[in-house]
Parts: sequence; structure tokens; C-alpha cells
Amino acid sequence: MLRVLVVFAFAMVINMASTEEHDEEAEELKDLLVVSIQNIVSLNDLVTQLTNKIVQVMLSVAEHKTEIEVLKKSHSEAITELRNKIENVETEQSSTLTALADDVRAVTEHFTSTDAAIEEDKEDLSLISREVTIVSAEDRVRDQRCAKVCAGTTGRKTTNWVNYSSTAIYTDVDMSGCGFVSVPTITTSLEEAGSQWFTSGSSEIYHSTATSFRIYIKTPSADPRGRAKEYSWNIEWIAVGFTC
Repeated sequence: MLRVLVVFAFAMVINMASTEEHDEEAEELKDLLVVSIQNIVSLNDLVTQLTNKIVQVMLSVAEHKTEIEVLKKSHSEAITELRNKIENVETEQSSTLTALADDVRAVTEHFTSTDAAIEEDKEDLSLISREVTIVSAEDRVRDQRCAKVCAGTTGRKTTNWVNYSSTAIYTDVDMSGCGFVSVPTITTSLEEAGSQWFTSGSSEIYHSTATSFRIYIKTPSADPRGRAKEYSWNIEWIAVGFTC
């Protein structure tokens, strides 16, 4: 619209120059119009540049919006995946805690049953301590709750008789299974299938310790070892002592 007005004014100036006598004024007006037109052209260029910049800014904003939407989508997917992982971890932890609670419950039940068994053992020991009383011992009298009666035999076919002389033999008796902590009180006898009535030494104990002792048997006849095997001689014993 501004261009149209300028062109119209320019046409009027030209018309005036052709009809009036003042040529100098007309020339000044022409110059003024030329400058105005130049300014309008410069202003139009500025407007064009500004329009182009605005278009570029709008395009850039549109691109940024697109990138933002992509980032939002990517972040939303990442957040969803992270939430799923957290839920899976919570589920696994819940399962682990449940299994751990079951294990703790089982261990507690085991300890409870063990405690009950210990109490029963204590009662048994209490009964034993009331049934067995040791009034004297080789070294000293210990806690009566640790008193124990232990018995055994060397066995009719398993006794290891060793020749001591032409008329005597001996055997070492193992009682380590009793668990004595000091020398117990030991009582022995000779058990056999026959001809033991003429022997001696079956109640005499030698080299007694907390785990073993030795018995010598004397006979009036020769070859006592052969006779012992023939008649299945063996030592039967009872020991009373402390286990703690």
C-alpha cells in the first residue's frame, strides 16, 4: 500500500514539473521521493530478512519439538523398563525373604527339638547320677552327674592271648569306648567253656588307665595259650568311672 502511495505521489510530482515553472522545487521533490523509495526498498529488504529469520526460527522450534517428543517417548520407555525391573527385583526379594523366613523357621524348629532332646538327656543324666554314686576314685571324686557304668568282654573268639611264660598268658583289654577321663574302678572275671576252675589271676588288674588294662592268667598245665583258645577263654569286665 505504501509503495502505491509513493508511486502516486511521484506521478503527481512529474505532472507538476511539466505544468509549473518551478523546476528546482520539482527536482527537490524528486530527490526526496527517490530517497523515500530507497528507504522503502531497504525497509522491504529488512522485512524480508526478518520474515526469513522468523521462518527459520519456526522451523527450528518445530525440529526441537520433534526432538522433545522423541526424547519424551524414549524417556517414557526407559522409565517403564526401569519400573518393570524394580518390580522384578521386588518380586525376587520377596521370594528370597520368604525362602529365608522358611529357613529360619526350620532352623528354629530344629533348635527347639534339639533343646528338647538336650533336656531329655539332662533328665537321663540326672537319673544316672541318682542311680550311680562314686564315693572314691583313683585321683579324686568328680561331678556325680558324670558318673558312668561301662561293661564289656574281650570275646570268646576274639581275645588276643599272649604267652607270658610256659604256664601263664596275658591279654590287654580295650575300654576306650567308655569315654573315661580318669582311671575307673574295674571288676573282672574269666569266662570260658571249661577248665577255668584251676586258673588264677582273673581278678588281678595290671597297668590300668582310663582306656585299658591288662590281665594275667596262670595255669598249672603247659601250653596255656592253646588251652585258652580251645576253651574260648575271655575276660568279662565292668568299670565305673567319670566321663567329665
